[in-house]
Formats: sequence, structure tokens, C-alpha cells
Amino acid sequence: MTETMLAALLTEDNAPLDLKQIDIPTPGKGEVLIKMESCGVCHTDIHFWKGEDELPRAKPAILGHEGVGTIVGLGADVVDGTETGQRVGVGFVFSACGTCRECRKGLETYCQDSRATGVDVEGCFAEYVVAPSDWVTAIPESLSSEEACPLLCAGVTAYSAVRKADIEPGSVVVVFGLGGLGQYAVQYAKLFGAKVIGIDLDPKKHETAVSLGAHAAYAPGDEATEAIHALGGADALLSFAPAPQVFRSMFDLAAPTARFIQVALPDKPFSFKAAEIIDLGITIIGSADGTRLERDQVMQLAEEGLVRSTIKSTGFDNINETFRSLDQGEAEGRWVVNF
Repeated sequence: MTETMLAALLTEDNAPLDLKQIDIPTPGKGEVLIKMESCGVCHTDIHFWKGEDELPRAKPAILGHEGVGTIVGLGADVVDGTETGQRVGVGFVFSACGTCRECRKGLETYCQDSRATGVDVEGCFAEYVVAPSDWVTAIPESLSSEEACPLLCAGVTAYSAVRKADIEPGSVVVVFGLGGLGQYAVQYAKLFGAKVIGIDLDPKKHETAVSLGAHAAYAPGDEATEAIHALGGADALLSFAPAPQVFRSMFDLAAPTARFIQVALPDKPFSFKAAEIIDLGITIIGSADGTRLERDQVMQLAEEGLVRSTIKSTGFDNINETFRSLDQGEAEGRWVVNF
């Protein structure tokens, strides 16, 4: 193995990533060294790249948190059964404390001492990455690395949001935003027995949502409102669209006791009157990423062919063009770069 690797370095906000040779990291206690094969590109990466969110560590920094590769090195005291040659994935949550109340309850994504891949520690836009052996996810043999990458963030984030919605067979579920996460949410909600309505401005995404199992898909507006009212209102509403007006439309579409799951990060605050949620008994839940167990469950669903990804792939040397394309909303589904 060589001593250096190619990495995409964030050196300053909104500037092209610097593709540069740097030292290969060494796995510490409990960690593994992974040779990357593919890594998905997430909108969270774009936020940090543009400076819309501030990294809590110094630049240059390596982003990326949907990485899949093969274990090629072991630190001391790794989890039993961890071996070189295993294909694993690294998701957004790099690690959690394991001892707080949230961790003990299996709610690792709400741990206030958790660390995020590509945010608090170096990420996966590099030929090698280190990660805790107890936090990597086993990748089924039947899934290609490209297929698995988006499941580690987009796939599990949508899955966790759908689980929080407590969907019952026959429920009416509205999915706002039919990009990568929304497409996964449509499929999961359908698996739980829901009648799914998609809402998005892009007519092409309407076709994709219906092909993935949605009952129907609409642009925001009167037609969507009338269709959802005709079904008795929405029992669950999931927002993957970073627009504040989505939150307002919830009150027009929700059935009594509906659950509203907020995943997207609009750049403006929400406002509502207490009576608006009290009169209907609405529950509002914030949801981010997913737990290790949920990652495993998502991989199993994909292995069984019950969920699929819409992927555009490219080479690692095209990562800057990929960032630009994602920022401008040109890609449907998820971008994956291959090493």
C-alpha cells in the first residue's frame, strides 16, 4: 500500500475542492482503515461547501459521509469478528457516547456527544478513511457499492422518519420533496401499507414517485389539497423540502392527530399559533439520520429488493462538477462518485 492517498479537500467556502495527495490515516484503538470504493454526495456536503453551515473544525477538511469500501487495516481492540477484506459502509453518524440516556434507549442520533463523519472528523471523499469498528455497517454481497452508498444517509434518514410517523395500513401519507430522500420515503411508506401522495414542483419527479409506488403526485396547490382532502386528510406528513411554506401547508392537509416529521432544513424559522396544533392534536417531530440498527434494516430491505435507489454515478475526479450539479438541482436521485 502506498503512503499517500488522493483526497478532496475543502479549503475555503464556495471554492472548488482541492484534489490533493495527503498521508493515509492510521486506525486508532477500536478503529478500522477502509479503502473507499464509492461515496455518495449529500446536500449536507453542499451546505458545508458553500459555508451555509460552519464546520466545527479547521480547514482543510474532507467532507463525505456515504462511503463504502473494504477494510484493509485494523487498529487495536476492534469489535470481535472484524476482519480485513470485509466490505463496509460509513454513514453520517461516526460515533456516539454510548452511555447517555438517549444512547441507552437506542436513540443514538439524538446523543449530544455524537460525532458526524465529514463534519467533526475527516470524511469519505478520500481513497482511505478510518472509522470505529462498532459503527461501520456491513454491506450485503448482492448490493453494489454504488447502490449501498445512498442508503447510508439518504436511505436511512428517510427510513427513520417514516418509522417515527407510526404509519398503519390504510394511512394517508404525504411526502413533500421527491428528490433522493423523498423517493426512499415513498417506498418505505408503501411497505408499511400507506396510500402515499407525493408533492414536488418538478413534474419528472412525479413520474418517478408513481413508479416507486406513490398513489399520486402533484405540484403544491389546490389540486393536491383537494385530492388529499378527498382521502380524508393526511395521517402523516414528511418534509424533505427545505421550504418554510411546506410547514404552513401541513395545517391545510392534516387529518386530526396527524404526525408531521420535519427532516429538511429551511433557512427561515417556522411560525404557528398554538391553537393550530392543539385543535387537531398534531404531533411535530424532528428527525435526523438513523441508528445503526436502522442502517442494518435498510440494507436488508435493499438486499431483498424492496427498496431501490435512483443513482447518477461519476468518477472521483469529477467531484467539483458533481457538487455544482447537485447545488443547481440538475440531478434526480443521488450522485455517487467512484474511486
